[in-house]
Amino acid sequence: MKTHDDALIYVYNRGLRRGSKKVMERLASGDEVDPSEYYFRTTPIFETGTPEYTWLNGLVTIATGERRLREVIITVYEVT
Repeated sequence: MKTHDDALIYVYNRGLRRGSKKVMERLASGDEVDPSEYYFRTTPIFETGTPEYTWLNGLVTIATGERRLREVIITVYEVT
């Protein structure tokens, strides 16, 4: 990704999304589905050589996800 100050940060974001067959069909068809109806978790890893952001290289993180109509929202948490 590219930050507001033009730094480049590589993000490897592996995860999974699962739910009932009906919920997954609704998601696939583009319906707006409440995130409480499915499980969406990821484990982002960050890598950058930009000095202002190298602190990201040492983080262990987990994230939750929401699939919305025109976007995916990923909320990242640092494991401390």
